[in-house]
Amino acid sequence: MWGEYSRLLEELPCLRDLYGDDIAIVMKPAIEAFRETRRRVLQLYPTVEATLQTLKRNGVLIAAYTESQAFYTNYRFRKLGLDGLVDYLYSPKDHIMPEDTESTRFYSNDTYKLKHTVHHYTPEGELKPNPHILAEIISDLGAAVDEVVYVGDNILKDVFMAQTAGVIDAHALYGVSQHKPEYELLRKVTHWTPEMVERERQALKPGGLKPSHVLDKNFAQILPLFEVF
Repeated sequence: MWGEYSRLLEELPCLRDLYGDDIAIVMKPAIEAFRETRRRVLQLYPTVEATLQTLKRNGVLIAAYTESQAFYTNYRFRKLGLDGLVDYLYSPKDHIMPEDTESTRFYSNDTYKLKHTVHHYTPEGELKPNPHILAEIISDLGAAVDEVVYVGDNILKDVFMAQTAGVIDAHALYGVSQHKPEYELLRKVTHWTPEMVERERQALKPGGLKPSHVLDKNFAQILPLFEVF
C-alpha cells in the first residue's frame, strides 16, 4: 500500500491515534525494509525486454495500461528500463500530495519524469475491467480494434476486458499471482467491491473465462500473434 500511495501511513487515523505526528519516524524501519526489498526484487520477467525490442524493430506500436497511480508507475518504468521501450503509458494521475512533498524527495523533479515514453492519464475513477477505457486508448493511438493484441495476467481485469472490447487477448499465465496464498490478503484490502472479488473468483474457476491465447512459458510467446513474424 505504501508503494502505491505515497504518505498513506501518515493519513491513517489508527496510526495517527497511536503515534501522532511521529508516524514517519516510528515506521521508518518498515518503510526502509520495503524500499530495499523493492530495489532488490523489481525486475522484468524473462524475455520481456528482448521481445519488446523485437516488436519495436518491426514497427509495432507498444502501449501499457495500468491502474497504478502515476508516480510509482513512472518509477517502475524508469527502474525497469521501459522508458522509450514502451511508446505510450496510460495510468491514473497521482493522488494529491502534501505541500512539503518536494522537501522529502532526494532528486530534482526532472529525475522523476519519463524522458521518452509518452505518459497519458486515464479518467479519474475509471478502473479495469472497463472495456470503454481500452477502446478509448486504442482510438487515441489511432489504431483499430482488430489490429491490437492485449496482454495481461489477470483473467478478469485483462482477459475479460479485452474480450468485451473485441480485442485479441493473451493471458500472461507465467505471471499470475491470483493463486498464491498472499493474494487472499490483497483481496481483503482491495478497493474492489465484494461483487467484483466474487466475479474474479468465478472467472478463475475451472470452466470459467477462457482466454483466446495463453502465454504459459514467457512473454516471447506473443510474437507469433503479429503478422510480421
